[in-house]
Amino acid sequence: MLELRGVSKSYGPHQVLAGVDLAVAPHEVVAIIGPSGSGKSTLLKCINFLEPYDAGEIVFDGALVGYAERRGRRVRAPDAAIRAVRRHIGMVFQSFNLFPHKTVIENIVEGPIQVLGQSRDTAYAYAETLLGKVNLGDKRDARPASLSGGQQQRAAIARALAMRPRIMLFDEPTSALDPELVGEVLETMRELAAEGMTMLVVTHEMGFAREVANRVVFMDGGRVVESGPPELIFSNPTQTRTRDFLARVLH
Repeated sequence: MLELRGVSKSYGPHQVLAGVDLAVAPHEVVAIIGPSGSGKSTLLKCINFLEPYDAGEIVFDGALVGYAERRGRRVRAPDAAIRAVRRHIGMVFQSFNLFPHKTVIENIVEGPIQVLGQSRDTAYAYAETLLGKVNLGDKRDARPASLSGGQQQRAAIARALAMRPRIMLFDEPTSALDPELVGEVLETMRELAAEGMTMLVVTHEMGFAREVANRVVFMDGGRVVESGPPELIFSNPTQTRTRDFLARVLH
């Protein structure tokens, strides 16, 4: 479904991504782990073309993301083409980014009505279903400010799901939460994985990566250092850098 080939990205002289290769199959859950500053969040933003990448290719469902070929040269794709790809790629950030002046359900229906052109009846009916899925049915008419951080993040997940994405990108979705609220968000993500949602998750939650992911990718210095099944990465990593990182975060 998603393939990255030699993806590189720099901010001025600082190279954040240095030739990343990665493929994600339908229904696969891939956890990306690694130290801060290793390029994990930037990688997700490039996949959604929230950040343009400098070199390489990101291909989603057979189409080049963000760029088009014209007379042998690569040029930025028209905004309509970029938006068309983004419709299929849901994204959940560290900060919840909910509209503070709208209720929970108004936040969820905004995209389907404004972007997908759904009728209000259709959008609201599906939003009610999603509120049940993330256990927020009783918060339908609440404003974000009245919710806990965990509830806000679950509302943000429902908002992303309302666009009926084919893949979900999670950028450290629990890092801004108090420890006691982390579990409720991870449980929602576990349920999504069990339902077959394709997911790419940047996370510091090693238990989630070990239990839920089909594959764990360890990044450092803008590169994929090691990739494999969780049992291999956590029990018998082949790279010294991976072992050093896990020794620090698991003890």
